[in-house]
Amino acid sequence: MVSTEHEVPLELIRDSPSLVTRFLSQLGVDPPKHTSLRVDSSALNETKVTEHHCDSVVLLLDGDKVVMAVIVEVQLRFEKDKVYDWFPYVANLWARRRCPTTLVVYAPDRKTARRYTAPIPIGHPGLTLTPLVIGPDAVPVITDPQVARESPELAVLSGAVHGDHNRDVLEAVVHALNAIEPSKTVVYVEYVAKRLSEAAKRELETLMTMIEPERHSIVAVTNYAAGQAETFRKMLLFTAEHRGFVLTAEMRAKITECTDPDKLEVWAQRAISAERLEDIFR
Repeated sequence: MVSTEHEVPLELIRDSPSLVTRFLSQLGVDPPKHTSLRVDSSALNETKVTEHHCDSVVLLLDGDKVVMAVIVEVQLRFEKDKVYDWFPYVANLWARRRCPTTLVVYAPDRKTARRYTAPIPIGHPGLTLTPLVIGPDAVPVITDPQVARESPELAVLSGAVHGDHNRDVLEAVVHALNAIEPSKTVVYVEYVAKRLSEAAKRELETLMTMIEPERHSIVAVTNYAAGQAETFRKMLLFTAEHRGFVLTAEMRAKITECTDPDKLEVWAQRAISAERLEDIFR
């Protein structure tokens, strides 16, 4: 299952493709002269025989001409078989776009980042793929509110990677949130919070009082719905177990993954009088 921690960095890049050229420069790659950037389709196959889908593709364009293609992969943990996907990704995109093609891997965990920097020998003489890895050390520590407002997507990444022990970084995140599309406020806050210690999460919650007034309702409504969902989820589990129902792993996953408070409330009410376990989820 695709997680928020996997998807949010990609959404940040879709919102601000210039993050890719910034990281390329930091990793020692000089991007070619270009006038614009564009997020491209992540489907890398020309036929339907074998499907190749990377996480994201960013194109650098000089006018209408594509001068460089960058594949972006997000890796939250080391998967030894993942490297076998990456050469087909690069080869397919290189053949389709007929321009220099680069693989960038975002790995916010330091150990994971280090493991993915290893060269991947393909077997043909002289053909080795070495991923360009964006680890924690490649993500700048952003504490200046003005910089955060000017580069809000980068500030969110900074908060997720460096915010655990730096209050100024978390404060910069809040300034960044004030510059991001309001509808994305909640998901970006959740993304940063998931990578923080409990103490840092509480600090972030305190700092959220600095958020612009028009965003308060979005955050409040989402938090209220999440609180309701958790209440009904606990009620459902308690009632089902109290009545002697034995929940399967699939049923427990269904309850845990459901975020709709109305649906969870209906299930909780049914659990009170249901004759069979299946009647709860009908």
